[in-house]
Amino acid sequence: MQERARMKTPILSRLAFITHPAIGGIVPFIFLLAAFTAAKLAFFLKYNLPGWDEAVYLGMGKYIYSLGSSGLWEVIRPPGLPLAVGWAWKLGLPYTAVSELVAVLFSIGSILLTYLVSKRLFSKNAAVLAASFLAASPWFFLYSSYILTEIPSAFFVLLSVYFFISRRYYFCGAAAALAVLFKFTNALLVVAVAATVVFSLLRAGKLQLQFSRFQSWLAQLVPLAKASVSFIAVALPFLAFNYFFYRSYTSNFFHAVFRPFLLASWHQSNPAKAIASQLYSYSFYFIEALRQHFAFVFAAVAVFLFFRKKWFLNSGRLFLAAVLALYLAYFSYIPNKDGRFLLLFLPFICIFSAAAFFESIRFCRGIRQRHLRSLALVSAASLLAFSFSIAVYTDYHFYSWRPASEPEMVQELYGSLSRLGIDGPVLTSEPVFAAYNDNLFFAYYDSSRGIPKELKPSWDITGRPAEAVVFSPETLYCPAIDIGCYAGRDMLYEKISSSFLPVFNGTYFEGKMSYFIFVNESIYQK
Repeated sequence: MQERARMKTPILSRLAFITHPAIGGIVPFIFLLAAFTAAKLAFFLKYNLPGWDEAVYLGMGKYIYSLGSSGLWEVIRPPGLPLAVGWAWKLGLPYTAVSELVAVLFSIGSILLTYLVSKRLFSKNAAVLAASFLAASPWFFLYSSYILTEIPSAFFVLLSVYFFISRRYYFCGAAAALAVLFKFTNALLVVAVAATVVFSLLRAGKLQLQFSRFQSWLAQLVPLAKASVSFIAVALPFLAFNYFFYRSYTSNFFHAVFRPFLLASWHQSNPAKAIASQLYSYSFYFIEALRQHFAFVFAAVAVFLFFRKKWFLNSGRLFLAAVLALYLAYFSYIPNKDGRFLLLFLPFICIFSAAAFFESIRFCRGIRQRHLRSLALVSAASLLAFSFSIAVYTDYHFYSWRPASEPEMVQELYGSLSRLGIDGPVLTSEPVFAAYNDNLFFAYYDSSRGIPKELKPSWDITGRPAEAVVFSPETLYCPAIDIGCYAGRDMLYEKISSSFLPVFNGTYFEGKMSYFIFVNESIYQK
Protein backbone atom coordinates (compact mmCIF):
# COMPACT_ATOMS: atom_id res chain seq x y z
CA MET A 1 0.00 0.00 0.00
CA GLN A 2 2.83 2.39 0.90
CA GLU A 3 4.64 1.46 -2.30
CA ARG A 4 1.51 2.17 -4.27
CA ALA A 5 1.11 5.60 -2.64
CA ARG A 6 4.74 6.38 -3.34
CA MET A 7 4.24 5.57 -7.04
CA LYS A 8 1.24 7.89 -7.17
CA THR A 9 3.32 10.73 -5.74
CA PRO A 10 4.97 12.56 -8.65
CA ILE A 11 8.72 12.73 -8.28
CA LEU A 12 8.71 16.35 -9.32
CA SER A 13 6.27 17.27 -6.58
CA ARG A 14 9.02 16.49 -4.09
CA LEU A 15 10.30 19.93 -4.94
CA ALA A 16 8.12 20.91 -2.00
CA PHE A 17 11.34 20.73 0.02
CA ILE A 18 11.97 24.27 -1.24
CA THR A 19 9.39 25.58 1.22
CA HIS A 20 10.43 23.34 4.09
CA PRO A 21 11.03 25.41 7.28
CA ALA A 22 14.54 23.98 7.67
CA ILE A 23 15.61 25.71 4.46
CA GLY A 24 15.11 29.03 6.19
CA GLY A 25 16.96 28.12 9.35
CA ILE A 26 19.93 29.98 10.79
CA VAL A 27 22.39 27.26 9.70
CA PRO A 28 22.02 27.91 5.95
CA PHE A 29 22.40 31.62 6.56
CA ILE A 30 25.57 31.14 8.62
CA PHE A 31 26.95 28.96 5.84
CA LEU A 32 26.12 31.72 3.35
CA LEU A 33 27.95 34.36 5.40
CA ALA A 34 30.95 32.07 5.84
CA ALA A 35 31.15 31.37 2.10
CA PHE A 36 30.86 35.06 1.23
CA THR A 37 33.51 36.03 3.80
CA ALA A 38 35.92 33.36 2.56
CA ALA A 39 35.46 34.52 -1.04
CA LYS A 40 36.11 38.13 -0.02
CA LEU A 41 39.20 37.29 2.02
CA ALA A 42 40.67 35.64 -1.07
CA PHE A 43 40.70 39.08 -2.71
CA PHE A 44 43.21 40.27 -0.12
CA LEU A 45 45.75 37.88 -1.62
CA LYS A 46 45.92 40.14 -4.68
CA TYR A 47 46.86 43.78 -5.10
CA ASN A 48 44.23 46.51 -4.85
CA LEU A 49 44.97 49.55 -6.98
CA PRO A 50 42.51 52.24 -5.80
CA GLY A 51 40.33 53.74 -8.50
CA TRP A 52 39.40 57.41 -8.88
CA ASP A 53 36.54 57.61 -6.37
CA GLU A 54 38.26 55.27 -3.93
CA ALA A 55 41.33 57.49 -3.94
CA VAL A 56 39.19 60.55 -3.25
CA TYR A 57 37.70 58.96 -0.13
CA LEU A 58 41.12 57.76 1.02
CA GLY A 59 42.50 61.26 0.47
CA MET A 60 39.58 62.81 2.36
CA GLY A 61 40.23 60.43 5.24
CA LYS A 62 43.78 61.75 5.46
CA TYR A 63 42.52 65.33 5.25
CA ILE A 64 40.07 64.86 8.15
CA TYR A 65 42.45 63.05 10.49
CA SER A 66 45.37 65.40 9.71
CA LEU A 67 43.13 68.46 10.24
CA GLY A 68 43.75 69.62 6.69
CA SER A 69 47.53 69.19 6.41
CA SER A 70 47.45 66.04 4.21
CA GLY A 71 45.20 64.44 1.64
CA LEU A 72 42.55 66.26 -0.37
CA TRP A 73 39.03 67.57 0.08
CA GLU A 74 36.06 67.50 -2.26
CA VAL A 75 33.15 69.56 -1.01
CA ILE A 76 30.62 67.50 -3.01
CA ARG A 77 31.54 64.26 -1.24
CA PRO A 78 29.84 63.07 1.97
CA PRO A 79 32.14 62.70 5.01
CA GLY A 80 30.87 59.36 6.32
CA LEU A 81 33.21 56.98 4.51
CA PRO A 82 36.39 59.09 5.04
CA LEU A 83 35.55 59.20 8.75
CA ALA A 84 35.04 55.43 8.77
CA VAL A 85 38.43 54.62 7.20
CA GLY A 86 40.76 57.57 7.85
CA TRP A 87 41.62 56.39 11.37
CA ALA A 88 43.61 53.50 9.84
CA TRP A 89 45.98 55.98 8.15
CA LYS A 90 46.27 58.00 11.36
CA LEU A 91 47.31 54.86 13.26
CA GLY A 92 49.89 53.96 10.62
CA LEU A 93 48.09 50.79 9.51
CA PRO A 94 48.05 49.53 5.88
CA TYR A 95 45.56 52.16 4.78
CA THR A 96 44.09 50.67 1.61
CA ALA A 97 43.92 47.11 3.00
CA VAL A 98 42.21 48.15 6.24
CA SER A 99 39.80 50.40 4.32
CA GLU A 100 38.89 47.49 2.06
CA LEU A 101 38.31 45.33 5.13
CA VAL A 102 35.93 48.00 6.47
CA ALA A 103 34.08 47.90 3.13
CA VAL A 104 33.78 44.09 3.34
CA LEU A 105 32.43 44.35 6.89
CA PHE A 106 29.75 46.77 5.69
CA SER A 107 28.88 44.25 2.97
CA ILE A 108 28.55 41.42 5.49
CA GLY A 109 26.38 43.71 7.62
CA SER A 110 24.17 44.47 4.62
CA ILE A 111 23.65 40.75 3.97
CA LEU A 112 22.79 40.24 7.65
CA LEU A 113 20.28 43.11 7.66
CA THR A 114 18.70 41.89 4.42
CA TYR A 115 18.14 38.56 6.16
CA LEU A 116 16.71 40.17 9.30
CA VAL A 117 14.39 42.56 7.47
CA SER A 118 13.10 39.85 5.14
CA LYS A 119 12.62 37.40 8.01
CA ARG A 120 10.67 39.98 9.99
CA LEU A 121 8.43 41.01 7.09
CA PHE A 122 7.99 37.69 5.28
CA SER A 123 9.51 34.35 6.32
CA LYS A 124 12.73 32.52 7.17
CA ASN A 125 12.76 30.93 3.73
CA ALA A 126 12.45 34.29 2.02
CA ALA A 127 15.14 35.71 4.33
CA VAL A 128 17.75 33.13 3.34
CA LEU A 129 16.92 33.46 -0.35
CA ALA A 130 16.96 37.29 -0.24
CA ALA A 131 20.36 37.28 1.52
CA SER A 132 21.65 34.76 -1.03
CA PHE A 133 20.40 36.92 -3.88
CA LEU A 134 22.30 39.89 -2.48
CA ALA A 135 25.53 38.05 -1.66
CA ALA A 136 25.75 36.46 -5.11
CA SER A 137 24.70 39.54 -7.13
CA PRO A 138 27.69 40.40 -9.35
CA TRP A 139 27.62 44.16 -8.69
CA PHE A 140 27.32 43.62 -4.94
CA PHE A 141 30.04 40.96 -4.87
CA LEU A 142 32.39 43.12 -6.94
CA TYR A 143 31.86 46.43 -5.16
CA SER A 144 31.97 44.87 -1.71
CA SER A 145 35.76 45.07 -2.09
CA TYR A 146 35.73 48.68 -3.25
CA ILE A 147 36.20 51.66 -0.92
CA LEU A 148 33.04 53.38 -2.13
CA THR A 149 29.92 54.76 -0.48
CA GLU A 150 27.12 52.71 -2.04
CA ILE A 151 27.30 49.56 0.10
CA PRO A 152 28.10 51.31 3.42
CA SER A 153 25.23 53.73 2.85
CA ALA A 154 22.96 50.83 1.84
CA PHE A 155 23.87 49.24 5.18
CA PHE A 156 22.52 52.28 7.03
CA VAL A 157 19.44 52.41 4.80
CA LEU A 158 18.72 48.79 5.72
CA LEU A 159 19.41 49.56 9.36
CA SER A 160 16.93 52.43 9.23
CA VAL A 161 14.32 50.12 7.69
CA TYR A 162 14.99 47.46 10.33
CA PHE A 163 14.51 49.95 13.16
CA PHE A 164 11.34 51.28 11.51
CA ILE A 165 9.71 47.86 11.32
CA SER A 166 10.90 47.22 14.90
CA ARG A 167 9.11 50.45 15.95
CA ARG A 168 12.35 51.94 17.25
CA TYR A 169 11.83 55.29 15.59
CA TYR A 170 14.62 57.23 17.29
CA PHE A 171 17.13 54.70 16.00
CA CYS A 172 15.40 54.74 12.61
CA GLY A 173 15.98 58.49 12.25
CA ALA A 174 19.59 58.25 13.47
CA ALA A 175 20.38 55.47 10.99
CA ALA A 176 18.75 57.49 8.20
CA ALA A 177 20.97 60.48 9.05
CA LEU A 178 24.07 58.26 8.96
CA ALA A 179 22.95 56.97 5.56
CA VAL A 180 22.81 60.58 4.33
CA LEU A 181 26.29 61.27 5.71
CA PHE A 182 27.55 58.37 3.58
CA LYS A 183 25.60 59.38 0.46
CA PHE A 184 23.54 62.54 0.11
CA THR A 185 20.83 60.95 -2.06
CA ASN A 186 19.76 58.88 0.94
CA ALA A 187 17.78 61.93 2.01
CA LEU A 188 15.07 60.09 0.05
CA LEU A 189 14.65 58.04 3.23
CA VAL A 190 13.09 61.07 4.91
CA VAL A 191 10.49 61.24 2.16
CA ALA A 192 9.86 57.49 2.45
CA VAL A 193 9.26 57.67 6.22
CA ALA A 194 6.92 60.65 5.87
CA ALA A 195 5.02 59.05 2.97
CA THR A 196 4.57 55.79 4.89
CA VAL A 197 3.26 57.50 8.02
CA VAL A 198 0.91 59.80 6.10
CA PHE A 199 -0.42 56.94 3.94
CA SER A 200 -1.05 54.85 7.05
CA LEU A 201 -2.95 57.73 8.63
CA LEU A 202 -5.02 58.28 5.50
CA ARG A 203 -5.86 54.60 5.32
CA ALA A 204 -6.91 54.63 8.97
CA GLY A 205 -8.92 57.83 8.49
CA LYS A 206 -6.86 59.62 11.14
CA LEU A 207 -6.09 62.76 9.15
CA GLN A 208 -9.49 64.33 9.66
CA LEU A 209 -8.63 67.47 11.54
CA GLN A 210 -11.73 67.74 13.67
CA PHE A 211 -10.95 68.99 17.15
CA SER A 212 -12.28 65.78 18.69
CA ARG A 213 -9.73 63.74 16.76
CA PHE A 214 -6.85 66.17 17.04
CA GLN A 215 -5.21 64.39 19.97
CA SER A 216 -5.45 61.02 18.24
CA TRP A 217 -4.04 62.55 15.06
CA LEU A 218 -1.03 63.92 16.90
CA ALA A 219 -0.45 60.57 18.57
CA GLN A 220 -0.28 58.91 15.17
CA LEU A 221 2.46 61.33 14.12
CA VAL A 222 4.69 60.38 17.05
CA PRO A 223 6.79 57.91 14.97
CA LEU A 224 7.53 60.64 12.42
CA ALA A 225 8.37 63.13 15.17
CA LYS A 226 10.74 60.70 16.92
CA ALA A 227 12.53 59.85 13.68
CA SER A 228 12.81 63.54 12.79
CA VAL A 229 14.32 64.49 16.16
CA SER A 230 17.04 61.85 16.02
CA PHE A 231 17.70 62.54 12.33
CA ILE A 232 18.31 66.23 13.03
CA ALA A 233 20.42 65.46 16.11
CA VAL A 234 22.80 63.24 14.13
CA ALA A 235 22.91 65.49 11.04
CA LEU A 236 23.31 68.76 12.97
CA PRO A 237 27.10 68.54 13.59
CA PHE A 238 27.70 68.12 9.86
CA LEU A 239 25.44 71.06 9.02
CA ALA A 240 27.18 73.20 11.65
CA PHE A 241 30.55 72.22 10.22
CA ASN A 242 29.35 73.32 6.78
CA TYR A 243 28.35 76.72 8.09
CA PHE A 244 31.65 77.48 9.77
CA PHE A 245 33.75 75.92 7.00
CA TYR A 246 31.95 77.41 3.98
CA ARG A 247 30.45 80.68 5.24
CA SER A 248 33.37 82.64 3.74
CA TYR A 249 32.30 81.41 0.28
CA THR A 250 28.80 82.84 0.52
CA SER A 251 26.85 85.38 2.56
CA ASN A 252 23.75 83.21 2.47
CA PHE A 253 23.21 81.05 5.59
CA PHE A 254 21.29 78.39 3.66
CA HIS A 255 23.93 78.15 0.93
CA ALA A 256 26.69 77.72 3.51
CA VAL A 257 24.88 75.04 5.52
CA PHE A 258 23.83 73.02 2.48
CA ARG A 259 26.79 73.84 0.22
CA PRO A 260 27.88 70.18 -0.28
CA PHE A 261 24.33 69.18 -1.25
CA LEU A 262 23.90 72.14 -3.62
CA LEU A 263 27.23 71.68 -5.39
CA ALA A 264 26.77 67.91 -5.62
CA SER A 265 23.35 68.30 -7.23
CA TRP A 266 24.80 69.03 -10.68
CA HIS A 267 26.23 65.49 -10.71
CA GLN A 268 22.67 64.35 -11.39
CA SER A 269 23.25 65.48 -14.97
CA ASN A 270 26.90 64.44 -15.32
CA PRO A 271 27.34 64.07 -19.11
CA ALA A 272 30.23 61.63 -18.65
CA LYS A 273 27.74 59.04 -17.36
CA ALA A 274 24.62 60.09 -19.27
CA ILE A 275 22.83 57.79 -21.73
CA ALA A 276 21.70 59.24 -25.05
CA SER A 277 18.74 56.90 -25.56
CA GLN A 278 15.86 58.06 -23.38
CA LEU A 279 14.23 54.61 -23.41
CA TYR A 280 17.45 52.92 -22.27
CA SER A 281 18.03 55.67 -19.70
CA TYR A 282 14.67 55.05 -18.02
CA SER A 283 15.01 51.26 -18.20
CA PHE A 284 18.69 51.19 -17.20
CA TYR A 285 18.25 49.90 -13.65
CA PHE A 286 15.57 47.40 -14.61
CA ILE A 287 18.02 45.90 -17.09
CA GLU A 288 20.91 46.07 -14.62
CA ALA A 289 18.81 44.29 -12.00
CA LEU A 290 18.04 41.42 -14.37
CA ARG A 291 21.74 41.19 -15.19
CA GLN A 292 22.35 40.48 -11.52
CA HIS A 293 19.80 37.67 -11.35
CA PHE A 294 17.34 36.44 -13.94
CA ALA A 295 15.23 35.41 -10.95
CA PHE A 296 14.51 39.08 -10.30
CA VAL A 297 11.60 38.67 -12.71
CA PHE A 298 9.81 37.69 -9.50
CA ALA A 299 9.99 41.36 -8.52
CA ALA A 300 7.26 41.94 -11.11
CA VAL A 301 5.23 39.24 -9.37
CA ALA A 302 5.83 41.09 -6.10
CA VAL A 303 4.22 44.22 -7.56
CA PHE A 304 1.10 42.18 -8.32
CA LEU A 305 1.11 40.58 -4.89
CA PHE A 306 1.63 43.95 -3.20
CA PHE A 307 -1.87 44.95 -4.28
CA ARG A 308 -3.51 41.53 -4.70
CA LYS A 309 -2.58 40.28 -1.23
CA LYS A 310 -2.63 43.80 0.27
CA TRP A 311 0.95 43.77 1.47
CA PHE A 312 0.63 47.55 1.85
CA LEU A 313 -1.55 47.05 4.93
CA ASN A 314 1.65 46.11 6.75
CA SER A 315 3.50 49.36 7.53
CA GLY A 316 6.90 47.65 7.29
CA ARG A 317 6.21 46.24 3.84
CA LEU A 318 4.76 49.59 2.83
CA PHE A 319 7.91 51.39 3.97
CA LEU A 320 10.08 48.87 2.13
CA ALA A 321 8.08 49.45 -1.06
CA ALA A 322 8.20 53.24 -0.61
CA VAL A 323 12.00 53.20 -0.30
CA LEU A 324 12.38 50.97 -3.36
CA ALA A 325 9.94 53.00 -5.46
CA LEU A 326 11.51 56.36 -4.55
CA TYR A 327 15.08 55.22 -5.20
CA LEU A 328 14.19 53.50 -8.46
CA ALA A 329 12.20 56.50 -9.69
CA TYR A 330 14.90 59.01 -8.75
CA PHE A 331 17.85 57.16 -10.26
CA SER A 332 15.87 56.26 -13.38
CA TYR A 333 14.95 59.92 -13.87
CA ILE A 334 18.34 61.61 -13.50
CA PRO A 335 20.63 61.50 -16.57
CA ASN A 336 23.68 60.30 -14.60
CA LYS A 337 23.68 56.50 -14.75
CA ASP A 338 26.04 54.12 -13.01
CA GLY A 339 25.55 50.43 -12.33
CA ARG A 340 26.80 50.77 -8.79
CA PHE A 341 23.93 53.12 -7.90
CA LEU A 342 21.75 50.01 -8.11
CA LEU A 343 23.40 48.82 -4.89
CA LEU A 344 21.49 51.45 -2.89
CA PHE A 345 18.17 49.70 -3.48
CA LEU A 346 19.27 46.23 -4.62
CA PRO A 347 18.60 44.67 -1.17
CA PHE A 348 14.93 45.64 -1.47
CA ILE A 349 14.67 44.04 -4.91
CA CYS A 350 16.19 40.91 -3.36
CA ILE A 351 13.69 40.91 -0.50
CA PHE A 352 10.60 41.36 -2.66
CA SER A 353 11.83 38.88 -5.28
CA ALA A 354 12.48 36.23 -2.63
CA ALA A 355 9.06 36.76 -1.04
CA ALA A 356 7.34 36.58 -4.44
CA PHE A 357 9.27 33.41 -5.33
CA PHE A 358 7.91 31.51 -2.34
CA GLU A 359 4.42 32.86 -2.92
CA SER A 360 4.73 31.53 -6.47
CA ILE A 361 5.88 28.14 -5.18
CA ARG A 362 2.84 27.96 -2.90
CA PHE A 363 0.62 28.81 -5.84
CA CYS A 364 2.27 26.12 -7.98
CA ARG A 365 1.76 23.50 -5.29
CA GLY A 366 -1.93 24.37 -5.26
CA ILE A 367 -2.41 23.56 -8.96
CA ARG A 368 -4.68 20.54 -9.22
CA GLN A 369 -3.36 19.16 -12.48
CA ARG A 370 -0.37 17.02 -11.53
CA HIS A 371 1.63 17.59 -14.70
CA LEU A 372 1.09 21.34 -14.72
CA ARG A 373 2.01 21.49 -11.04
CA SER A 374 5.22 19.56 -11.67
CA LEU A 375 6.10 21.68 -14.68
CA ALA A 376 5.54 24.91 -12.76
CA LEU A 377 7.67 23.78 -9.82
CA VAL A 378 10.49 22.58 -12.07
CA SER A 379 10.41 25.83 -14.04
CA ALA A 380 10.66 27.96 -10.91
CA ALA A 381 13.46 25.85 -9.43
CA SER A 382 15.34 25.77 -12.74
CA LEU A 383 15.13 29.54 -13.10
CA LEU A 384 16.50 29.93 -9.60
CA ALA A 385 19.36 27.48 -10.20
CA PHE A 386 20.24 29.05 -13.56
CA SER A 387 20.18 32.53 -12.06
CA PHE A 388 22.59 31.60 -9.27
CA SER A 389 24.86 29.66 -11.62
CA ILE A 390 25.36 32.67 -13.88
CA ALA A 391 25.82 35.04 -10.93
CA VAL A 392 28.40 32.86 -9.13
CA TYR A 393 30.33 32.27 -12.35
CA THR A 394 30.50 36.04 -12.90
CA ASP A 395 31.60 36.57 -9.30
CA TYR A 396 34.42 34.07 -9.71
CA HIS A 397 35.54 35.84 -12.87
CA PHE A 398 36.05 39.09 -10.95
CA TYR A 399 38.87 37.48 -8.99
CA SER A 400 41.08 37.58 -12.09
CA TRP A 401 40.71 41.35 -12.42
CA ARG A 402 43.27 42.15 -9.74
CA PRO A 403 47.02 41.83 -10.35
CA ALA A 404 48.87 39.25 -8.28
CA SER A 405 51.29 41.85 -6.95
CA GLU A 406 51.90 45.59 -7.07
CA PRO A 407 52.37 46.71 -10.69
CA GLU A 408 55.67 48.43 -11.47
CA MET A 409 53.84 51.56 -12.57
CA VAL A 410 52.59 52.17 -9.02
CA GLN A 411 56.05 53.09 -7.70
CA GLU A 412 57.12 54.60 -11.00
CA LEU A 413 54.09 56.90 -11.29
CA TYR A 414 52.46 57.36 -7.92
CA GLY A 415 55.76 57.10 -6.06
CA SER A 416 57.29 59.82 -8.22
CA LEU A 417 56.40 62.64 -5.81
CA SER A 418 58.35 61.17 -2.91
CA ARG A 419 61.14 60.03 -5.24
CA LEU A 420 61.51 63.59 -6.50
CA GLY A 421 61.47 64.93 -2.94
CA ILE A 422 58.18 66.80 -3.35
CA ASP A 423 56.57 67.06 0.09
CA GLY A 424 54.70 70.37 -0.21
CA PRO A 425 51.20 71.16 -1.54
CA VAL A 426 50.40 69.70 -4.95
CA LEU A 427 47.85 70.78 -7.56
CA THR A 428 46.50 67.63 -9.17
CA SER A 429 44.12 66.63 -11.94
CA GLU A 430 44.16 63.03 -10.69
CA PRO A 431 43.23 61.99 -7.12
CA VAL A 432 44.97 58.60 -6.98
CA PHE A 433 48.22 60.34 -6.01
CA ALA A 434 46.48 61.26 -2.73
CA ALA A 435 46.07 57.58 -1.86
CA TYR A 436 49.83 56.95 -2.11
CA ASN A 437 51.26 60.22 -0.79
CA ASP A 438 50.78 62.32 2.34
CA ASN A 439 51.08 65.70 0.60
CA LEU A 440 48.28 68.24 0.74
CA PHE A 441 46.51 68.07 -2.62
CA PHE A 442 44.36 70.69 -4.36
CA ALA A 443 42.11 69.10 -6.96
CA TYR A 444 41.40 71.01 -10.18
CA TYR A 445 39.29 68.49 -12.04
CA ASP A 446 35.58 68.76 -12.73
CA SER A 447 34.04 65.89 -14.66
CA SER A 448 30.76 67.59 -15.45
CA ARG A 449 31.87 70.91 -16.92
CA GLY A 450 35.24 70.15 -18.48
CA ILE A 451 37.84 72.63 -17.26
CA PRO A 452 36.38 74.87 -14.54
CA LYS A 453 36.50 78.51 -15.64
CA GLU A 454 37.68 79.69 -12.25
CA LEU A 455 40.87 77.66 -12.64
CA LYS A 456 41.78 78.83 -16.15
CA PRO A 457 42.85 82.48 -15.76
CA SER A 458 45.91 82.26 -13.55
CA TRP A 459 48.47 79.86 -12.23
CA ASP A 460 50.16 82.52 -10.16
CA ILE A 461 51.83 80.70 -7.28
CA THR A 462 50.94 83.53 -4.89
CA GLY A 463 47.31 82.52 -5.30
CA ARG A 464 48.00 78.79 -4.93
CA PRO A 465 51.35 78.23 -3.21
CA ALA A 466 51.88 74.78 -4.70
CA GLU A 467 55.23 73.07 -4.87
CA ALA A 468 54.18 70.89 -7.79
CA VAL A 469 51.46 70.27 -10.36
CA VAL A 470 50.27 66.87 -11.56
CA PHE A 471 48.65 67.14 -14.98
CA SER A 472 46.93 64.36 -16.93
CA PRO A 473 44.87 65.74 -19.84
CA GLU A 474 42.71 62.62 -20.10
CA THR A 475 41.36 63.15 -16.58
CA LEU A 476 39.77 66.46 -17.58
CA TYR A 477 36.61 65.30 -19.28
CA CYS A 478 35.57 66.85 -22.59
CA PRO A 479 32.53 65.80 -24.65
CA ALA A 480 33.57 64.22 -27.95
CA ILE A 481 32.22 67.07 -30.07
CA ASP A 482 33.28 69.94 -27.83
CA ILE A 483 36.29 71.29 -29.72
CA GLY A 484 36.44 74.36 -27.50
CA CYS A 485 36.84 72.16 -24.43
CA TYR A 486 39.81 70.33 -25.96
CA ALA A 487 41.35 73.66 -26.97
CA GLY A 488 40.92 74.94 -23.42
CA ARG A 489 42.59 71.82 -22.07
CA ASP A 490 45.57 72.37 -24.34
CA MET A 491 45.76 76.01 -23.25
CA LEU A 492 45.75 74.86 -19.65
CA TYR A 493 48.74 72.62 -20.35
CA GLU A 494 50.57 75.51 -21.99
CA LYS A 495 49.81 77.74 -19.02
CA ILE A 496 51.15 75.15 -16.57
CA SER A 497 54.28 74.39 -18.59
CA SER A 498 55.08 78.10 -18.92
CA SER A 499 54.79 78.67 -15.15
CA PHE A 500 56.34 75.48 -13.78
CA LEU A 501 59.37 73.31 -14.53
CA PRO A 502 58.69 69.82 -16.00
CA VAL A 503 60.40 67.03 -14.02
CA PHE A 504 58.46 63.91 -14.98
CA ASN A 505 56.28 62.50 -17.77
CA GLY A 506 55.06 59.08 -18.78
CA THR A 507 52.29 57.13 -20.46
CA TYR A 508 50.44 54.37 -18.61
CA PHE A 509 47.36 52.14 -18.68
CA GLU A 510 48.17 50.69 -22.09
CA GLY A 511 48.97 54.10 -23.53
CA LYS A 512 45.57 55.58 -22.66
CA MET A 513 46.75 57.98 -19.96
CA SER A 514 49.64 60.45 -20.04
CA TYR A 515 51.00 62.11 -16.90
CA PHE A 516 53.17 65.18 -16.37
CA ILE A 517 54.66 66.52 -13.15
CA PHE A 518 55.84 70.14 -12.90
CA VAL A 519 57.51 71.88 -9.98
CA ASN A 520 57.58 75.44 -8.76
CA GLU A 521 61.24 76.42 -9.03
CA SER A 522 60.96 79.07 -6.32
CA ILE A 523 59.79 76.49 -3.75
CA TYR A 524 61.10 73.16 -4.97
CA GLN A 525 64.41 72.06 -3.48
CA LYS A 526 65.84 69.13 -5.41
